[in-house]
Amino acid sequence: MELTKPTSTLTVVVHVVVWSLLGFIVLFYPPITWDFKVPLGFWLKQLANFIMMVFVFYFSAYYLVPNYLVKGKKILFSFSAVSLIVLYLVIARIIEVPILHVPEQLAAVRGWKSSKSIYSLDVHLFMVVTMVTAISIGFSMIQRWQTAVKMHELAEKQHITSELALLKAQINPHFFFNTLNNIYALTYSDVPLSREAILKLSRMMRYVLYDTVLDRVLLSQEISFMNDYIELMKLRLHSFTKVTIEVPKPDQDYSVAPMLLLPFIENAFKHGTSSLHKTEILIVIKAQNGVLDLHVWNQIQANTDAIPNAGGGIGLVNTQRRLNLVYPERHDLIIHEDTNLRTFTVDLKIQL
Repeated sequence: MELTKPTSTLTVVVHVVVWSLLGFIVLFYPPITWDFKVPLGFWLKQLANFIMMVFVFYFSAYYLVPNYLVKGKKILFSFSAVSLIVLYLVIARIIEVPILHVPEQLAAVRGWKSSKSIYSLDVHLFMVVTMVTAISIGFSMIQRWQTAVKMHELAEKQHITSELALLKAQINPHFFFNTLNNIYALTYSDVPLSREAILKLSRMMRYVLYDTVLDRVLLSQEISFMNDYIELMKLRLHSFTKVTIEVPKPDQDYSVAPMLLLPFIENAFKHGTSSLHKTEILIVIKAQNGVLDLHVWNQIQANTDAIPNAGGGIGLVNTQRRLNLVYPERHDLIIHEDTNLRTFTVDLKIQL
């Protein structure tokens, strides 16, 4: 993965401001404080040093680091970095001494008898260019790390989106498989009711096909969908089963992940109904102060009207996975099965 150069306006402005401050503080401000008039050649030398310093920074950041350090060529990178610093000092000294004659000009101004040798080391300039090179390496590595993090986040989001689509695709056929079996059984006992059931199922299918395309739906839509489902399930229940639904009006119409609560309700109907024994199902849905609460309680019957080959609980497994993906660290799911009392309870809280 190659590092791309910053091109945004804000990035360019930041670079210009930082370089302006660095160049002024390190190269131009100290001579201003001197107690003598600095010759023109000195300022030209400082300007040349500044331009070369900028070149060293970006050459190291966008060429040496990606092509040598990142690829594991540490020895070649170290040699290149040292060579770059040495080359900088040599060119700076050539510009300063034989071209601009800065030492002679300063000696004349100060009344010195001797001038700086072309072979002497400018310790201050050496420290500055070394610091710039080190900052350049750190800047490049941090920028590459940030790019890698963004790419990882993008890949993770794409993975989550794909996984959610797969989970929804697994849940929906499971639900409709159960529902169609219910309607099929109803056609033998009450044709008008079966027609009403088909109408409700058609409305529910429109919701799943068109309204759940987005990642979020209105809570009112989701509750309406679940009400249709519950009413559809009640059509096939015997008088032995009592269904209690409590849905207080939410303080506002929140947005939620579609078909996230339904598998818990579907599970209650699957395992909490019987044609031989009295059973009870309690469903409570509340949304207040940004928190969605779902409470589902049902009795477990050994002899239930569960539909054969209904999916083996794939809905609950996938729904728990969806909760981890859509509401990470923002939900609390407690599922409790009391084998003595033969009851099954689901308590879910989601921070919307």
